[in-house]
Amino acid sequence: MEYNSEKREIISGRMLSKLDKFIIDFTKILEDYSDYVIISGYVAILLGRSRSTEDIDIFIPEIPFEIFSAFFKDISRKFECMNSSIPEEAFSLLKEHIALRFFYPGFPVPNVEIKFVKTDLDKFAFDNKVKVLLNGGALFISPLELQIAFKLFLGSDKDFEDAKHLYSLFINKLDKEKLNFFINKLKVSEVFERIK
Repeated sequence: MEYNSEKREIISGRMLSKLDKFIIDFTKILEDYSDYVIISGYVAILLGRSRSTEDIDIFIPEIPFEIFSAFFKDISRKFECMNSSIPEEAFSLLKEHIALRFFYPGFPVPNVEIKFVKTDLDKFAFDNKVKVLLNGGALFISPLELQIAFKLFLGSDKDFEDAKHLYSLFINKLDKEKLNFFINKLKVSEVFERIK
């Protein structure tokens, strides 16, 4: 796996899993309507951590209802929305910062969870996303420095191991100043010492 931090690009040569194919399938449709960034647990899985997950979390910027409605109609040809089959209701949930979950009909796991960008950290993740080139597509993920700090902030054993995996894998490519900024902002310096 090669990471060019200046270009914000990772080249992965690994074989695609069913989960990878699922999210590539979804984002190929999404990209016609909106940019996105993948956050949380799937980032570590995509970058080689061996564990399972039931959902993939995505942020998108707030888009007008007309664009969302067209996306919803298009995505509904292949995926089902767990929250609602009515675009107006689904959009209203997003505006209230409630995530929408999409899955292949008849198979609620795995699913993808979409939210509008809400906080400064969400916006930073979106504005500074990293492109991951795969055998069969490309995906956009949260910056590694933010991802590591946020996983430590979440604090479960699984999150800690995700952070440890990413830190170990990219230790020589991380922007240490940026990482320390997020470590301090999220007040996780003590737990960060454990993965060093």
